[in-house]
Amino acid sequence: MKWSEQAWERITPLFNKIVEMPFNQELLNGTLPVEKFKFYMAQDAYYLGEFGRALSTISGRMEKMEHILDFSQFAAGAIVVERALHESYFKTLGIPDSINPSPSCLLYTNYLLKEAKYADVAVAVAAVLPCFWIYKKVGDHIYQQQAEVKNNPYKNWIDTYAGEEFAESVHKALTISDELASEASAKTQEAMFHAFEMASRLEWMFWDSAYRLEEWPV
Repeated sequence: MKWSEQAWERITPLFNKIVEMPFNQELLNGTLPVEKFKFYMAQDAYYLGEFGRALSTISGRMEKMEHILDFSQFAAGAIVVERALHESYFKTLGIPDSINPSPSCLLYTNYLLKEAKYADVAVAVAAVLPCFWIYKKVGDHIYQQQAEVKNNPYKNWIDTYAGEEFAESVHKALTISDELASEASAKTQEAMFHAFEMASRLEWMFWDSAYRLEEWPV
């Protein structure tokens, strides 16, 4: 089995919990309260900026030129392409430009930035992979059931993550992950699994925090 196939096996129970979360079920049905989606979009905008920094850092640590280029393009996509979707929602929802990260958002972004800078580059790639792969899987899951939902106010978000352009980025990220894993020691491969699982848990926490409209307790 490829490293990515083994990694997905490890998080399959968690992924099932992610698609069954109230946030994603109500997003699918178009019944998610707008204040929760507004909170999510604001936090996701902050996340994407930091995610872009992590991807750019990883790009600078790569050895192969094609990997450098791919991660540079991933960073541009996170900061520019996907931000365009946020800006359209920012106007309609009245989200301010200045965003304070929630505890879960800050935990997630700081984890990715730390791994991107200090971990073995293969481990760093494994840490950012869930944001590609899980979002694609969730987007596909929701998109496949959209035939029964008319006039979903969150259609633009759904179409973005179920689209072909995003699918191409996911495929590249998976290919790079498997290539790096094939060249890594058993110890590094296990560290990659750990990073992939940790980031997957943080994905769950990110959606959960949006549904709870998470605030700092003190």
